[in-house]
Amino acid sequence: MGFYVRNSTPNPIYVAVGYYDAGCSPVTYTKIGWYRITPGRSSLLVTGSSVNQTYYVYAQDNFNNEWNGNYFTSVPRTAFSMCWIESCQGTGCRTVGFDRVPVGNFLNYTLTLVDSTKGTSIPRNTRVSKKRKPKFILGRLSLKKLPGKLGKLGKIVRPLYGRLK
Repeated sequence: MGFYVRNSTPNPIYVAVGYYDAGCSPVTYTKIGWYRITPGRSSLLVTGSSVNQTYYVYAQDNFNNEWNGNYFTSVPRTAFSMCWIESCQGTGCRTVGFDRVPVGNFLNYTLTLVDSTKGTSIPRNTRVSKKRKPKFILGRLSLKKLPGKLGKLGKIVRPLYGRLK
């Protein structure tokens, strides 16, 4: 009995999961990660009955694919186990969005993670990856000043009257 995640992609994925834990307060959820799941394998992430439980899942691979949602919390880049509202410290922390997975009347529940290149017919217990956008940080030398303002299609727009400021 429990909550399983199946990797149906050609790449290893790293999964974090949030689940009900009465020991955490005031938000009674805990988050743990990172589980490494190889292609074609399933992994038991949470033991116990899954009946009427709600889980929160975030996963990523090394090729900018991620499975995420709208429930944000901070996670470290190394293995962790902490209450949902706890914030991690240091430079290895980031905020990610977990996807909500309502289980329903299942003792065992398997969530299947697939690549975005799969077909359009998606069962209820399957999530499709999204491409992450690489983060670009502007530096001091990243910007080039041009005379005038840039308009549509990169053309320089000059004012009709008066001086250019």
